[in-house]
Amino acid sequence: MDGVNLTVERQNDALLIAGFPEATEQSPWRAELLDENRILLRSDDMLQNANKQNRGTASLSVFVMRDFLIGLAQSGFSGVVAVDTGFGVKRLFLNDGKLVFAGSNLIDDRLGEVLFRESKISLDDLTSSAAEVTKVRKFGQVLVSSSILTKVDLWDALKLQVRQILRSIFMSDQLFCEIHPVAAPPSTEVVFAESFAQLVQEAFSYGAAYRAFLSRLRAETEVALQSSVETLQLTYPAGTFYGDIISLIAQERSVQTLLDQSKLIDAYTVGALMHLVNSGICKIIPDNDPLPKMSPTMAALKNTLDSYAFVLQSLRKVFTTAQKDFPIADLRNFIERLNDTSIQTFFVDDLGNLERDCVISIISQSQDSLDRLQVVVNRIESVIQFMLQITGDHLDFKAAQAIRHELRTGNT
Repeated sequence: MDGVNLTVERQNDALLIAGFPEATEQSPWRAELLDENRILLRSDDMLQNANKQNRGTASLSVFVMRDFLIGLAQSGFSGVVAVDTGFGVKRLFLNDGKLVFAGSNLIDDRLGEVLFRESKISLDDLTSSAAEVTKVRKFGQVLVSSSILTKVDLWDALKLQVRQILRSIFMSDQLFCEIHPVAAPPSTEVVFAESFAQLVQEAFSYGAAYRAFLSRLRAETEVALQSSVETLQLTYPAGTFYGDIISLIAQERSVQTLLDQSKLIDAYTVGALMHLVNSGICKIIPDNDPLPKMSPTMAALKNTLDSYAFVLQSLRKVFTTAQKDFPIADLRNFIERLNDTSIQTFFVDDLGNLERDCVISIISQSQDSLDRLQVVVNRIESVIQFMLQITGDHLDFKAAQAIRHELRTGNT
């Protein structure tokens, strides 16, 4: 390096590098061999006041956190990763690169709170069961002994809690992470069908959608219900988590007021609003933000969205010509089955169009994850084929076949 004199000294299994122009003599850098392909370069200042044998700490962006956790999965790491999100400390328990449990110091992450938000238990169930919890009798045991949940339900509930704690990590832009290779295992372990890397990608996509939604909110932002409270409460009854939020929106549309009145932390209240908006229950007012730009890597998504619009328009013409109603109820039922339990993605208006909020959510959760991008593209393509199928069932099969042919040949 021109004009720079570096000194390199070997110390045990590391190289000590000093002499950087920006660094003082008291801030040498250490290159540590991680494996045959990777070297970790860091300043000794990072190690002050840290237990180098049992713990390492770092401040990470949400993107680095995703890659870091996936790296732990690939390396078969066992131990605990503690993450300070700014609204709570989350602890991920890993065994041989697999996520086996998660904990949090946040009340809103407790099992009962999670189950109530997901409409798995009622508010009465939550309060009465919480009163019976002791040092030796856990909340889940109370639910099972009271026949509120079965043992199978409790197993699924624990997995749901772990998923929600994991996804909450990615709701912040910047995180503080602490890693404990030597840590006591959790008292309970769960097993997921997905790999830890897949769970991380899913949680990251949720976080991307959440952060994009949060960026659309302003001090003057309001939310307006798309249907009457009476109609919505057929699906979201009063006394349930979302039913109560819907009642609040009916009384006060200001997002800031909703945040002030909510018993949840702001991040989780905003997440609940995002779910309702992405379900077509309510809309943001005003909403003048442009659609997120799609990079060249998202060409497959853009093409699929264009194909959806073409097929929908073509099929509606076919139904109009036949003087029959387009089967919007069938389309909505099919789309609802495609939605993840963690990310509400797809919803359509009364004409079958993917609404603007839906498109924004799709782009937001896909723009930084090729895995999620492919999942979304596949699901939109399945909706397209379903529409063609029901057209053939309801009307003339040849009409649907002709549209399918145009789609395959690219004449859209």
